[in-house]
Amino acid sequence: MEWQQLEYFHTVAELQHFTMAARKLSVAQPTLSRSISKLESELGVPLFDRQGRGITLNAYGRMFHARTARILQEMQEAKQELLYLQNPDTGTVSLAFLKSLGISRVPKLVQGFLELYPNVTFQLYQNATRTMLDQLERGEIDFCLASMTESRPGIQWTELWTEELYVFVPHSHPLAGKQYVTLQDISGERFVVLKQGYSTRAILDQLFSEIGVEPLIAFEGEEVVSVMGFVSANLGIALLPQVDELGTMNVSRLSIADARCERRIGLAWREGRFIAPAAERFRNYLIEATSMA
Repeated sequence: MEWQQLEYFHTVAELQHFTMAARKLSVAQPTLSRSISKLESELGVPLFDRQGRGITLNAYGRMFHARTARILQEMQEAKQELLYLQNPDTGTVSLAFLKSLGISRVPKLVQGFLELYPNVTFQLYQNATRTMLDQLERGEIDFCLASMTESRPGIQWTELWTEELYVFVPHSHPLAGKQYVTLQDISGERFVVLKQGYSTRAILDQLFSEIGVEPLIAFEGEEVVSVMGFVSANLGIALLPQVDELGTMNVSRLSIADARCERRIGLAWREGRFIAPAAERFRNYLIEATSMA
């Protein structure tokens, strides 16, 4: 069995089409077909069900595809590791973070790091916490900056800072003149929230479950600025961290008096995953920079 056979099989399995796979691999289709037939002969089982000109992975093929995908990924990561070790002052850091952190906090942290290591590049992603943890588990990113409202096996997490969460109401709201409110005060309000998977949504649900109330969800969104816009338009109230760069947006900020209302932001990574020198330096920089803030 040759390495090229695994690459050919993986591409055919992904596309389930010989012509398209041959085009992607830049090889003649007869060459590709012979390679797959030889692989099946060596394994002693067919990997595809062939019906006319169509092919689909069979049970043997699906099992073998899962294995080869991991093998190819391991080889790609091994090549990347060797490259990073040869050039420790360069490299790419793949970082995912909450959208609310992208307005100011993350840009400032990345800027500070690049002043020290200007030859490092970044791949940046913005997602909900749940999605970012999925990315970590699949090995798609090095780190994520998130509020860990759920624990997962194999995911390491270190806390960097905490953010108080406030109740935001429109200026015209009867509670707008108050400094503090209780959960009972707002239990009958219509809420504008981030969708399931975002940490502030999980915290809101947890707070109200503790007093036996289910919050009334009026609107769901994916961006803090959109949620604040709906609050400003008198379409509901929201539970969010303070984001100074958004300005007042015609809303009033209230603290919750009878519950600890905050989210803990930390850096998460997958246990056992190779961390390139550039990524390791960024992790150390984040821990040091936020400890002094």
